Amino acid sequence: MLKSNRENQLKIEEIRLALELLRINSRYLGGGGLAKIFLILIIVIPLVFYKDIINIIKDKSPDEQLVLVSMAVLFLAAFIFTLYKMNQNSGKSLIVTEKGFFIEPILAEFWKDIDEYKWNSPSDANKDTLTGQNEGTSLILFNNKGAWPKAFDLIQYNIFFTPDQMQQMDNICNRLGIKKTESL
Repeated sequence: MLKSNRENQLKIEEIRLALELLRINSRYLGGGGLAKIFLILIIVIPLVFYKDIINIIKDKSPDEQLVLVSMAVLFLAAFIFTLYKMNQNSGKSLIVTEKGFFIEPILAEFWKDIDEYKWNSPSDANKDTLTGQNEGTSLILFNNKGAWPKAFDLIQYNIFFTPDQMQQMDNICNRLGIKKTESL
């Protein structure tokens, strides 16, 4: 893991030295703040009533206690992981240069390793999300080199393109010889 992070950081530094062609900030998906408040309330309420919860657990058999405590620990782990992922993906920028693209510190790839790209447009069924907004169009980049093909879906980083940015990205990919695919 540390070796991978170090290699990724070296890639980012090399890509950063090239001429910047495009910068796209991640889009705030309204509702992230509401989700954080909801998650925090789910944790705070049991803390307020911890004495009652402990008494309920003490009244149970050892097997039931084990199950209840295990469920609470798993729930707490899921809560912490959710907050971590929400914070990790917020406020990132996609930076496209002559040499490659990166979202610091998560993702970095050279153009020579990218074979194809595809626009990820929401279908009619998925146009409206829980936030009530049409998020827009994102990009999927494919690295088919090596034993394990990789797909980089930028929607997971909340990177959405305007029509002008899509045209710029199309031009960059055409100039670099990266094929546009409609399938997959």
